[in-house]
Amino acid sequence: MIYLQEQIPYKLPGETSFKVSFNYDKRVVDTIKQVPNAIYHKKLQSWEIPATSLSRAITLLSNLDNLDISLLEYIEKECNTDEVKLNKNYITSPFEYQLEGIKFGIRHNTWLLLDAPGLGKTLQMIYLAQELKERGEINHCLVICGVNALKHNWKAEIEKHSHLSVHILGEKLNKKGKLKVGGIKERLDDLKVEREEFFTITNIETLRDDKIVKEINSGKTSFDMILFDECHKAKSVSAQQSKGLQKLTAKYKVAMTGTLLTNNPLDAYVPLKWLGIENSTATNFKYYYCVFGGYFDNEIVGYKNTDVLKDQLSKYSLRRTKDLLDLPPKTVIQEYVTMEDKQSAFYSNIVDGIVDQVDKVHLNPANILSLTTRLRQATVSPWVLSSEEIPSAKVDRAIDLIEEITDNGDKVIVFSVFKDPLNQLYVKLKKFNPVLVTGDVSDQEVEINKKKFQDDINCKVMLATSQKAGTGFTLTAASYAIFLDVPWTAAEFEQAQDRIHRIGANKAVFIYELITKDTIDERVHEIVKTKEAISDFIIDNKISQNSLESLKKYILDLGK
Repeated sequence: MIYLQEQIPYKLPGETSFKVSFNYDKRVVDTIKQVPNAIYHKKLQSWEIPATSLSRAITLLSNLDNLDISLLEYIEKECNTDEVKLNKNYITSPFEYQLEGIKFGIRHNTWLLLDAPGLGKTLQMIYLAQELKERGEINHCLVICGVNALKHNWKAEIEKHSHLSVHILGEKLNKKGKLKVGGIKERLDDLKVEREEFFTITNIETLRDDKIVKEINSGKTSFDMILFDECHKAKSVSAQQSKGLQKLTAKYKVAMTGTLLTNNPLDAYVPLKWLGIENSTATNFKYYYCVFGGYFDNEIVGYKNTDVLKDQLSKYSLRRTKDLLDLPPKTVIQEYVTMEDKQSAFYSNIVDGIVDQVDKVHLNPANILSLTTRLRQATVSPWVLSSEEIPSAKVDRAIDLIEEITDNGDKVIVFSVFKDPLNQLYVKLKKFNPVLVTGDVSDQEVEINKKKFQDDINCKVMLATSQKAGTGFTLTAASYAIFLDVPWTAAEFEQAQDRIHRIGANKAVFIYELITKDTIDERVHEIVKTKEAISDFIIDNKISQNSLESLKKYILDLGK
């Protein structure tokens, strides 16, 4: 007799798997090895197969012996949020869907909030924590920011929307009387003291230190709730901060992002594992969802079993899109610019390996990643690569657009992956009283610049890198955004766009994406669209006609 027993997965992906046990028989062992993703556990002395392979296993094994199949008894958990009564001691009145998010959080200890960017995830979490505190469920809440710059944003939002006390881990007054966030030592010292504040805020990089992780788990301050904002930033399983995250324990855990899958299904692993929703190892997760090919079968050429991930996310997450809101329309304008002869010749020389003009950096044409970056720079800021005066068609067009937009009384944000074109625009656009938000600007100054752009009518232009200002900020003073170049993922592109298209926007929004004709820009645009199609399919079950071909290529089990 061969026994197939449904179980909570031990090391395989999905909600359930099957334990296969039998008296040793080499024929059975050889047959099980033919079942996709089957693995043997030496400690348990049994085989485990994914639920998606059950049909295949039955077909193969029934030829060898009788089968005894036992299934888990499913008890449908009631999740009627109408029965949840809220205290509603709120300073700000949430939207109805935000109240539903708070109720959902009261009924679920660990889950994902996947609302689209701009729907107010921060507000929902502040009031969820407040409700749990008033119910006596939690004493303290730890907020982990996947983007370091958002620490101060979270503090400002908590102080604006509640009377709850808040502290940024390691923040103290310096000798000049200004608040400054210290390093690991200062943050560790903070944790060794029992904190009075209800909210404590830190960034994901803090978790690289094991002593910090230990203090969070068992220190003097009891963190009963942990909120992980922009959780898509923790993608690397091998990163020290991801390992630290996995060690954090709390009664209530919520991972938040509007863009969970930035590249592919593997992006979901770290948040799901931390929440305890996913039990598999990273290796098994990868081989379960990815199809390999190329040299030595080491290259990911497609994806499979995506319906399993879709079902898992659907069960353990809350996802709403901006269709809920009566937001003004958003129009994305892809505008192609043509390089002048001098810039075109410079770009072509780099492509052809003629690098005499590239005298500011070392350029290795054999390094594809490095060359790709330099080609992107050549389309937007060629002066970074060469001491020659080479114009930028993108910068020139951006200036024209900015003058046209501001002449009509509107504000505009200019985004770029690179800081150099922004620094040049900062000099050229002085008459518009611009502000800079890049990696060279401190978090405190970023907050000042953000407030100035939002409130000062004379400040017409913000110049920002998508890495620094692409998430977490509300910049609805602008109704126009210009992208000199786009991030490598559709998720980051969408996040940056939604700084101006979110709650509080009251005018039609226009997004300009500048694409240099006949350059790498066109290929990057194609890659971003493909990644967008994969995310839309898995997260929102959305398939547009334009994305269908991309999905057929990358998701091999589409339609099965």
